[in-house]
Amino acid sequence: MFGKIDKSRLIAIKNDKILVLEKIGEKKKFSLAGGVKKKKETDIKSLIRETFEEIGLRLKKKELTYFLSRKNNNTKKKEIYKHYFITNTSIKNIEVLEPHKFKKVLWVPWYDALEYLDKDDRSAITLYFDQFRKQVN
Repeated sequence: MFGKIDKSRLIAIKNDKILVLEKIGEKKKFSLAGGVKKKKETDIKSLIRETFEEIGLRLKKKELTYFLSRKNNNTKKKEIYKHYFITNTSIKNIEVLEPHKFKKVLWVPWYDALEYLDKDDRSAITLYFDQFRKQVN
């Protein structure tokens, strides 16, 4: 039997840019804000808590829109679900509050961020902007 881990991720959008956290390490890597859900926590409450802990962002439920979920099985016999939420809310006064994990928080053009995101995050971002471009055209 597989164990299950739920993670929530924020896709914060400002024009053609996304909000990313640059991870600590020699190799450049980005992460979307968010983290692991605690017991008895909903995916959206987990995201609200994690974004506050990581960057001091106080999100409200009404500012978030569910986008999609992805499931992966990792090598340790765990089912990992990533739940993505979108916000277009104006975001100001944020900073890295977990300097042991992240170097900085930045707005980056989404297409420039792709090569530095993990496979799941890259796929979710690409899917979102592909859909957005189809709606605009």
